[in-house]
Amino acid sequence: MAVLKLTTFPDKILKVKTREVLRVTEEERRLAKDMIETMYAERGVGLAANQVGVSKQLFVASADQVRGKEMVFLNPRIIRKQGTVKEFEGCLSVPECYEPVKRSKRVWMRAMTLEGKEVEVKADGLLARIFQHEIDHLNGFLFIDRLGLIKSRLTRRALLKRAARPRA
Repeated sequence: MAVLKLTTFPDKILKVKTREVLRVTEEERRLAKDMIETMYAERGVGLAANQVGVSKQLFVASADQVRGKEMVFLNPRIIRKQGTVKEFEGCLSVPECYEPVKRSKRVWMRAMTLEGKEVEVKADGLLARIFQHEIDHLNGFLFIDRLGLIKSRLTRRALLKRAARPRA
């Protein structure tokens, strides 16, 4: 297993919808393991494939951060939502940026597992937020895209300025 390099804003791969996984191969299994290692190394609770430069509909998640209990989903889609809640969110691909984002309180997601089995998963709380955040990534959206037009533009402008600064 390896820790992969994170793709960060404003990299273009983060703004493009990822490709569907037609069948699970050893490549997807290895990618998932490496993504789990990367998620823990970066102290995250979720990670989408395009965040490590891979255009595939795959994400890993661990709301409780217990090793061995991570979830891996391919070709995920939200099929039902319930309620709304607005809470602060951050992102490994948008470092040092935390903003309140409105999300559904509870979601039902349909996806494929690494075993190639189609499953339906119900989630609420942090796990529901993780699912929505990672599926957004796979569809080419960042959480800063959900801040409203003016706030999103101001945040992007500040992030671009920060990215352009020389590092010490």
